[in-house]
Amino acid sequence: MQLHKAVKKNKLGLNRTLSAIFISILIFSIYNRTFSLGLDMRFIVFPVFISSLILAMLVKVKFNEWKVPTCAILLALLLIIIIIQDQVAWQFSDLDKNTTVYKNVIILYIYNFLIAIYLFLNKKYLNDKVLINSVLLSSLFLSLSCLFQAITGNLPFVSIGSSGEVFEDKLSLLGVRPSGYAHDPNYTSLLMVFSIYIIFSIKKTIFNRALLIVCLFTLFASGSKTVLLISAFLLVRLIFIKLKIKVIFNLGFIISILFSALIVFSIFEQLSTFSQRLVMWRLALDGFYERPVIGYGITGVRSLLELSMRYVQPHNGWLAILVDHGAVLFTIIVTGFTYMLLNTKIRANRYLIIIFCFLSLSNEMWVYPYWILFFVVPFVFNLGDKRA
Repeated sequence: MQLHKAVKKNKLGLNRTLSAIFISILIFSIYNRTFSLGLDMRFIVFPVFISSLILAMLVKVKFNEWKVPTCAILLALLLIIIIIQDQVAWQFSDLDKNTTVYKNVIILYIYNFLIAIYLFLNKKYLNDKVLINSVLLSSLFLSLSCLFQAITGNLPFVSIGSSGEVFEDKLSLLGVRPSGYAHDPNYTSLLMVFSIYIIFSIKKTIFNRALLIVCLFTLFASGSKTVLLISAFLLVRLIFIKLKIKVIFNLGFIISILFSALIVFSIFEQLSTFSQRLVMWRLALDGFYERPVIGYGITGVRSLLELSMRYVQPHNGWLAILVDHGAVLFTIIVTGFTYMLLNTKIRANRYLIIIFCFLSLSNEMWVYPYWILFFVVPFVFNLGDKRA
């Protein structure tokens, strides 16, 4: 009996340790995706993930934990539906498919879905603090790489096929837009918003306060104008929530947001980057109107935009979903996010989902596609406690 307990304790301890290692390197690879010491980060993450998945399943079998979470089943069904829709859509499409990119994105879809399912299956053995600390340290590393890149103009230890050169931008805080190991300054801005919010949600230590300043500086230095605009709106909304301002003031806030948005859009239309983005959105919408139900399939929006311009994404996650997957799957995914918002009791998790949904208006995290992992956060991890 004692031997059985000892074996159980050892296996559970190994499961927790391996899952912590996996979460840590996964978060680091999401934040610093082009960092390499001669080996792509994905080639490190993947074997650790497979080992973690196998161990988690062995633990369930060993201790007769056969119940599969409903969310894991729903995610598996969603993946099957996406793959079927993708095959049907491309079967009837006249667009040229970039086979190399398509294969990579298909692999990423399956990979991220498997990770999400694994997190549901192994929920009992996951540590919230590991996730939070991984985000903090990964954002610090990314911020330092941005600072180094801004000073020197380049980055060492960049993965093959990526560039460490800095983006020049006269309108930016530093005259350049460093992206660090995130590779894209817009993506860097997006990640900093998530990091800043998580720092706000945890215990205020000296390290966390210092990191908050660093992340704020990186957010402004990376200089995504649309991310900054949306972040400002979200910040005002968060202040309304924190101060428990009544509904009438919330309505006033919404009205002021609409008027402010009109003014900002009229100003931003004079900027080439913003006017180009409007063109991308229009082209994506035109493509959606042509095939509104079934869509064009995974990476379809890339092929569609390549017909008219050099851009390969619409810089809008929701439009990307509409073009790639059509109105039916779009409705299913939106319903999933709505369900999460209605059933998430922890305010920190709920607001993180809202941030993601708003920021997807200007960024396409869907192309990687990390959006799948957001289906996991409110049900698996707890960001609501004031943790060190």
